[in-house]
Amino acid sequence: MNLYTFSAFILPLWGAFFALYFLLRRAGLMKESLIAKCGGSFLGVGSAGLALCLGGVNPFSQPVFWFFLLCTGADALLEIQFVPGMLVFGGAHVCLVLWLWGAAPPVGWSLLLWALAYLTAFWLFRKELPKLGKLTAPFCLYPGILGASLALALPLPFLAGAAWWPAAVGALCFFISDMMVAKGELSGLSSKYQKPVMALYWAALYLLGCPLWAGLPQ
Repeated sequence: MNLYTFSAFILPLWGAFFALYFLLRRAGLMKESLIAKCGGSFLGVGSAGLALCLGGVNPFSQPVFWFFLLCTGADALLEIQFVPGMLVFGGAHVCLVLWLWGAAPPVGWSLLLWALAYLTAFWLFRKELPKLGKLTAPFCLYPGILGASLALALPLPFLAGAAWWPAAVGALCFFISDMMVAKGELSGLSSKYQKPVMALYWAALYLLGCPLWAGLPQ
């Protein structure tokens, strides 16, 4: 099995979970919609786990697999308690940073990319930060970790080969999606942004898993 064959199977499933999630929310079935949300995210776990197993690697020994697992857990927690969910997502990105760093150590402009991502987050939440109180620390820590995964992913196509382009785009999708989620939590973004946020997030999970399939027989 290769990425193209697997994608033909998994992408329609992702589309079905996407539609089901918003249909259930529209019907007011919030608990049931959470199951659909986690089900869609768990497809990322399945993609990573299958690719690693086909490559002869124990998934549980790889930080990238834990990244996908923690993202799925955080999806459930985020809608129950936002800050703990955000911290679990932070743990997921620590795992992602470890994996990306292993693919290619950071270069000089990785630091510039990280600083740009961090400053972008601070500019985006410049009005909300003074009002956060005791939540200021986690809200300052998370963009730093999220920015680190983005800063490591963006140079990878140039450092480790073209197979890493999906991961670079996926990390950017994740950054945009998370900034929109945080903005919605703190400032109440319009509900019309819910679908783009979810589409970007699941696109990120799919794309970040793609390099794991690159070394498998085609």
